[in-house]
Amino acid sequence: MRGIFLLFAICWLSAGFSQATGKIDYKQLGLSFEIPDGWVGQETQMGYMMGSNTIPGVILILPHDQPYSLAQIKQQALQGLNEENGTVLSLAGELSELGKQSVGGLFSGTLEWQPAKAYIIGMHNPYGLGMTIIAVTTAEHFNDKYQQYAQSVMNSIQFRKPESKEDIGEWKTWMKNVKLTYMDSYSSVSPGVDGMTGGGYSLKKEIDLCGKGYFIYYGSSSFNVGSDNSSGFDHSTSNGNGSWDVIVGQTGQPTLVLKFNNGETASYTLTYEDSKLYLDGTRYFRTTQGEYAPSCQ
Repeated sequence: MRGIFLLFAICWLSAGFSQATGKIDYKQLGLSFEIPDGWVGQETQMGYMMGSNTIPGVILILPHDQPYSLAQIKQQALQGLNEENGTVLSLAGELSELGKQSVGGLFSGTLEWQPAKAYIIGMHNPYGLGMTIIAVTTAEHFNDKYQQYAQSVMNSIQFRKPESKEDIGEWKTWMKNVKLTYMDSYSSVSPGVDGMTGGGYSLKKEIDLCGKGYFIYYGSSSFNVGSDNSSGFDHSTSNGNGSWDVIVGQTGQPTLVLKFNNGETASYTLTYEDSKLYLDGTRYFRTTQGEYAPSCQ
């Protein structure tokens, strides 16, 4: 649930909603829901927002940044929110299991330095990214109906297998038993200065995606301070094993997901343009043979 309340700097009690009502269906997300009676909605950069001409506050539907389990959703709720922008919301009471692989609770604190209360629901999605539903307003206007608003949206949500823009099966096959390599380097020259050769750095990351479903990660870096007689060099290598998969992303795009054994998860949007592979817009080299083959068993 972290990172979501920065949105309120621009949408808090805002006017100018588009007049979307009724059922909203995102086939490429595998998601549909109903806007409650008396509310209207519009898309935002971070999710979907609903407002009312008579009810103060907003209802937000925000996708998770990775496919959290219900246990992970509970753990995040217990940690509360602290956005360093005057937004601090803590769980006020106990979490309740609401069915449909969902938990909800009352949160109180401040929102952009204003006293605020919210009822927040976290939903697990068996097909991919789950959702957070937030019904929030100022503390003086909050009442039990805000829990009803959030639960009304929750009860209307239907998850299904997303309709991908591309063939995910083909992506999975194409990414098996490959080495993905990112490289970056820079060097400078200091002419006319005795003993100085300039400075520079080199960075390299390798991800071996093995056919059995696990990956191996390598990272190294080196830095030169630019002197023939004195130089600094740092080299580090880390091996992080875990499982990998290619799933449908938030907007139907293929996404590489790395689940590290320590519990961390990394996700990268995959694109292929002009015979080049990009992860989150960054060029990676894809190799399969010889000295550039992955270290898979």
